[in-house]
Amino acid sequence: MLTEQKNARPAITVGRPTSPDDEALRRTAVHQAERIRNLKLHAAMFAVGMPVVTGIWALTEYLNADGWPERFSESAGEGNWNPWIVWVFLIWGGLLAIQAVRTYVGRPPTDAEVEQELKRLRARG
Repeated sequence: MLTEQKNARPAITVGRPTSPDDEALRRTAVHQAERIRNLKLHAAMFAVGMPVVTGIWALTEYLNADGWPERFSESAGEGNWNPWIVWVFLIWGGLLAIQAVRTYVGRPPTDAEVEQELKRLRARG
């Protein structure tokens, strides 16, 4: 009779690093994958959050002005929009842009980039 062992491990682990260099490379890849996943989550929150906050802003402005306001102004007088939503968009969008730059530009150099820099330094020196 064949039975299945519940906690059995395969004899060969596929895809796992075997040398210290492979382990370091794997840690770097995992770190970068986590940064990309966090950026995507932040972008999704921005894409969902901004319409919600904009809706709240439009509703409060409509109720404060007793109808649809006619112009933007910092004063809360009749017919004026208070443009605080612009600051929310700029600050949140700016933070998202900074995170995107840090994720894609701040990544570790590839082997090809390192080799190119080595060639440049050797040619110069």
